[in-house]
Amino acid sequence: MPAYIQPSHANTTKASPTFSSLEESDAAHISFGSAKSIEYRESAIRNAVKKWFGPLELFEPKARAEERARHEAVLLTLLRLHRVSCNLVAEEQRIPVTESDIHAAIVVLNRIAITVKSPLTAIISFCEARAVREKNPRANQLDPLQLRHLLSFHQDIPHEELNAIDIQNLRAACEKGSTEEIQFWFETITRHAHALPMGAPQFLRQFAVDLWNAGHSEFLQPYATELSVIDSAMFGSLGWENSRLFFSIFKRIHGSACRAASAYLDREDIDNAIEIYRQLGDNDQVVHFRALSTAFDPKELRRLERTILAASKEGGSRVRKALPSPVTLKKSVHFPTGPDISRIFELKHPQTAS
Repeated sequence: MPAYIQPSHANTTKASPTFSSLEESDAAHISFGSAKSIEYRESAIRNAVKKWFGPLELFEPKARAEERARHEAVLLTLLRLHRVSCNLVAEEQRIPVTESDIHAAIVVLNRIAITVKSPLTAIISFCEARAVREKNPRANQLDPLQLRHLLSFHQDIPHEELNAIDIQNLRAACEKGSTEEIQFWFETITRHAHALPMGAPQFLRQFAVDLWNAGHSEFLQPYATELSVIDSAMFGSLGWENSRLFFSIFKRIHGSACRAASAYLDREDIDNAIEIYRQLGDNDQVVHFRALSTAFDPKELRRLERTILAASKEGGSRVRKALPSPVTLKKSVHFPTGPDISRIFELKHPQTAS
């Protein structure tokens, strides 16, 4: 079993019921009147997890026990992440947890198991710390399962191939909003994609959130494209989908203030955003996302995907050469030899030469 899927018995047996006991209590949870209550929402999470994994009766007894443990690990992780948002958002301000978000969180957890391979407890701790540190109740309201932080989970950064100087250079380029400098930074880093730590794209997603929260926004248009390219260079189509999902959640949270991420939305993302903002009574955002729905063309999203994946296969060949220094130019000057001088003289003074 992958590392993240191993149940953390030391932590979960004291505070949480087992998966089987949670299953048995489903009927009781259905009777809760408030869709905003923790109990009702947790019931929705349990049902969506069961739907995702399917009936356990299809497995042989030994495999069934392993699958049940895997279900329990995923379920308890999602419940913990959900409690983080509930602790930061008052009950009357909560919105329903969508099945699409629950299934997306399961997919992301599986991708973390494949790529970063980190313990479940480390993932939860990272998301909890990030959610508390960002001090943004609206983000927790609009992303109750911490998808933005799951997609940013990383370790071992700074790294030899992504060190503190690299990070500072990127920060300076983004704070200036220089498209050319941002593109050049990413194109340079892409040449070493094979040596980058597995958490590099995740770190760069977190970096984007921090820059945005610090009041910078002009950087996002080129940044989103270049981050998608390096994500795809490292993880192929899986990397593209991680970036697409991240920027769709980012767009949901920031709405019309974040037009740069609109290109990453699919039809379901737009419909979910419309419904979420309708429930919140935010008519301006409803109008904004309805306009996106009217203009949405799935061919454009597929075209963006093909472009990103094609660029990711260039292996750093997109890197533009920096202008050489004056010293380099001086060293490259070719001084003429004796015969060269004679030929130049003849060309300039043909009559004298004859």
